[in-house]
Amino acid sequence: MAAIVDASTFPLLPISPPIATLSGLAVTERDVFVCSWPKSGTTWMQAIVAHLVAPDRSAWSHVSEVTPFYDAAASWDGAAPAAHLRAAFAARGRRAWNTHVPWSLMPKGARYVYVVRDPADAVVSFWHHLRNQRGAAGTYEGTLAEFAAEISDGTQPYGAWSAHVSDWAAAARDPSVLIVRYADMKRDAAAVVRRVAAHLGVENVDADAIARLTSFEAMRADAARYAPVSVDWAPGFEFIRAGRVGDGAALDIDARRALVAGLTESGREMVFGGDGEPSHVGIDVNGF
Repeated sequence: MAAIVDASTFPLLPISPPIATLSGLAVTERDVFVCSWPKSGTTWMQAIVAHLVAPDRSAWSHVSEVTPFYDAAASWDGAAPAAHLRAAFAARGRRAWNTHVPWSLMPKGARYVYVVRDPADAVVSFWHHLRNQRGAAGTYEGTLAEFAAEISDGTQPYGAWSAHVSDWAAAARDPSVLIVRYADMKRDAAAVVRRVAAHLGVENVDADAIARLTSFEAMRADAARYAPVSVDWAPGFEFIRAGRVGDGAALDIDARRALVAGLTESGREMVFGGDGEPSHVGIDVNGF
């Protein structure tokens, strides 16, 4: 079977180091990666993991001090994590990152939490994100419809949603990988906190308190703690923007179908099957 993701052509952000750097880090089972296709609940899960591995909030003023962006060149000194991150990790006794790198290109041997969201919702959120970026990270100038088509074609950063999810679905049965659906986070955040804590081996957790501290309302009220520092933003843009299920309805049905075209059977099961929320955008995923 041909590889789902090609390292030689995989599109990263303009602010990213080479994929070989991101793939080559030596890791241990105490290392934690919060993983996702962009805008799938990454910052939310990043905040949950930060509260689990660094529960004293007074010790960190920004979430990137605990779970920094793995994919930013600023997080690296050549092939090694940046000195300020090494110092923070050493003080805490555990390394944690957030990343959008697909499973096949990730360093192996750590613990991974992969968050997956309805594709149309994620694409709409990513479009808002990129069109409001400024500076070295670049600004997307096209329409939402154009952006969705480019995502389906795999030409935007991190490639096609279907390829990314299918790549991670191949690892869904790996005991080092925990799959979390965004819809489940919305339904019962405390239950998700307990699942993540168990996966990371963190004990004596007040899951209800962490769920309250990382709710949309709490994070939006404390946005300076969570908005990415790796990019600049358009004046007035709120990074913690909506946190809703259903914004993907802004895309027409053909665009939504194109996003899931090519999704493997295991990918469909991971996103839409089992006890997770069915797609809210009117797509019969079994019809493709």
